[in-house]
Amino acid sequence: MEYTFDINNRAFNAIKNDKKRVEIRATKTGPGHFDYSILKSNDYINFMSYDKEKIKCLIKEINWYDSIEKLLMLEGTRYTLSSTDDYNEGIKSINSIPGYKDAIKNNGVYSIHIECLK
Repeated sequence: MEYTFDINNRAFNAIKNDKKRVEIRATKTGPGHFDYSILKSNDYINFMSYDKEKIKCLIKEINWYDSIEKLLMLEGTRYTLSSTDDYNEGIKSINSIPGYKDAIKNNGVYSIHIECLK
């Protein structure tokens, strides 16, 4: 399967430059929100930057965690975060995404290991 997701320019550029190899996503509840539990290895994600640039990535692996703390503890920060390499700042940054704190509390959080196809 192939999916398209919007992504901020900083994260987009980090993926494009092979500095971000893990995308973190949480399923928000309610109509119109994507259920990330359906993603599978060998699916494709087209990431669309806010500037409408697009890159295609292959999903290599997906892991589910019940908290962002566990995700960052086990996956690390080096390839998961584009804004910082600091564990505590990463938690604060992810929890500041609108709706993510509740989504993670209710549905957990996914680390999506990707390979950018250039």
